[in-house]
Amino acid sequence: MQRPPKMNKSDLSKRIHEVHGGLSYVESQKIVDFILEVIKSRLARGEKVLLSGFGCFNVMRRKAKKGVNPRTGEPVIIPGRNSIKFKPSKRLKSV
Repeated sequence: MQRPPKMNKSDLSKRIHEVHGGLSYVESQKIVDFILEVIKSRLARGEKVLLSGFGCFNVMRRKAKKGVNPRTGEPVIIPGRNSIKFKPSKRLKSV
């Protein structure tokens, strides 16, 4: 079975550079980094990030839970933590 192609930050920067010929590749990299930094800072503050036509990023709190140390078999408590949840928009789902 063949894996689907991937896109990373570098690919996204290259695509922005191709589409907007007035921007250098370095400038397009800075734009991508800036956008991701803004999203990260808003999520770090516990805010919801809604990108119309794309989806919504949301911070959710995972509760502490019981687990087992695989080496010793002893029960351990796994502490609660924040997790990022992404819900795609209807338009993105239909692609």
